[in-house]
Amino acid sequence: MDPTTDSWNKSSSNDRNEASTTESISQNYTPVDDSYVQKGRTELKHGQQHAENIVSKTKRILQRHWDQTRHSLVEARKRTCQMIPKSACNLVYWRNPIQSGIVFGVSLSVIITFMCLSSLAAISFWLLAFLIVVGLNKLYNYVMTTFVGSARQDIFDSIFSSDIAISKQQADELAEQIQVNGTSLLKHARNIFLWQNLTNSAMFGLVLFIFFYIGLSMNTLTLGLVSLIFLFTVPKIYEVYQVPIDRTAKQILDQINQLLAKVTAKLPNKAKKA
Repeated sequence: MDPTTDSWNKSSSNDRNEASTTESISQNYTPVDDSYVQKGRTELKHGQQHAENIVSKTKRILQRHWDQTRHSLVEARKRTCQMIPKSACNLVYWRNPIQSGIVFGVSLSVIITFMCLSSLAAISFWLLAFLIVVGLNKLYNYVMTTFVGSARQDIFDSIFSSDIAISKQQADELAEQIQVNGTSLLKHARNIFLWQNLTNSAMFGLVLFIFFYIGLSMNTLTLGLVSLIFLFTVPKIYEVYQVPIDRTAKQILDQINQLLAKVTAKLPNKAKKA
């Protein structure tokens, strides 16, 4: 037999075998039941609805915690304004520039002294400086009164009166303030550390985390120095430029709210497209 004819017959038999195999597979294939497809679609819809419910619930929880946080901040600001004496507010807002400048300069010098010297040396230095200043003032008044004949009022006598004392009424008021503010502080601390308010606890944890990294780069005195400069500059700047600062802050908050609304609004849409 011719080899060409033999190979042709072999290829024809292979083709017939492949055709019979395909035919048998086609006969054994059964289409997927429509009930499974319908069941899959139903489960998909249930999953989409569940995702939308989760997103809606998350929105409500975030909105509620955000409202609670804003209310807490407003209450803390009011309580802080009530606790701070009016004289301290006048110093911070530079109502009397000379007095505010003296307090700011002395406080800045004290912090820098403690940064450069040990605590014992710094305390001794400032007590000695105060003693010398009072002594020089007394000597000046004595000379002016004895040799010049012009009596001058002693500044330190007017500041520290001779009848200095803590009355029972002042002690009771101080004890009442300590009781009220201390109780409120303990309640806020309990709510924060026991996660009674999720947003406040998370924000407090973030603040502690930031302070931890700040503490790695600077000590408490450096932080006090920065805080002092911040205290005597930022409130006055805000008072002078309150309108443009509030306008800019409102624009930034509106943009953040719009961004959050867009992000949360896309989550259900993605679930529907799926």
